[in-house]
Amino acid sequence: MDEVEIKELSPSEYKEGDLLVEEAQHSTPFPTSGWLDIYRDVLSRDLRIYGCFRNNELVGGCPPFVKNFKGALKIGSSTCNMTDYCGPLIKKSSSSKWDNKIKENYEVLNSLREFFCRHGFDNIHLKFPPGLKDVRPFTLNGWDSKVHYTNYLDLKEDIDNNISRTIRKDLKSAAEAGLKTRIWNDPDTYYGLFSKTYEKQNLKPPLPRKFFERIFSLIRKKDICYMIVAETSDEEAVAAHLNIYGKKSTVTWSTARNPSFSQRGSNALLYYNEFLDLKSRKFEYMNVMSGNIPKFADFIRGFSPKLMPYYSVV
Repeated sequence: MDEVEIKELSPSEYKEGDLLVEEAQHSTPFPTSGWLDIYRDVLSRDLRIYGCFRNNELVGGCPPFVKNFKGALKIGSSTCNMTDYCGPLIKKSSSSKWDNKIKENYEVLNSLREFFCRHGFDNIHLKFPPGLKDVRPFTLNGWDSKVHYTNYLDLKEDIDNNISRTIRKDLKSAAEAGLKTRIWNDPDTYYGLFSKTYEKQNLKPPLPRKFFERIFSLIRKKDICYMIVAETSDEEAVAAHLNIYGKKSTVTWSTARNPSFSQRGSNALLYYNEFLDLKSRKFEYMNVMSGNIPKFADFIRGFSPKLMPYYSVV
């Protein structure tokens, strides 16, 4: 099999890189150029988008954020504030043979590993998208690995047969409070709820208002995401979710609520109505990104999700 060559993509090649994200195995929308550019611009991050080429065909890639620590150490990471799963990515194999697929994946990942080692990275942290399980090109060469978890809600299933008694009580409470949901792409409303969520914990929000303004601007240009809000009969927003579209799935990227609204049920109502809406639009599953924080994991378990592992290496 021909050798894999690694090079940094030029802006003129970003469209090809976005197509790779769409066609890659187990990919999420996070590694697209539009999404990454917001991090680069708003957070002033040094971003490199590397492509893996075989016979001039883009077959994989990884977009690490790079920083120099104290002017001495070169550190890279494929994650950034509130963004996981940026890579590595591998194009879906055209081979029907399982051993060929494994070999192709191994060669792409091993070429990336060798590239990072050759180009002066003192430390690099890579987090793979869920479903991309073979991290042996790294672990067999001395890298450490760690397993993480997320939850998938299967949109082909009947949600009413799968929700727990606690979720049913939450939905009843939401109905009694007169809560309704609607799709409403409004950055001011979302950031207001988002800020209150962190202020309640005496924490600074991990992303500034400008970041969300850019996200909503991207939503207006491209159909990549939507905001669903739970509100009272007086149209007061009390909770909201931001969902990012993939090819067959969505990622519940960010959730926020007004901590001063004490009535139970707003979050359960959002997930329940999102499930029904996305199912009607033929998406296959929701990645609700809730497997690693006990409080969130306990809540989402009431919707009978499937636990999905994913891996990081360093």
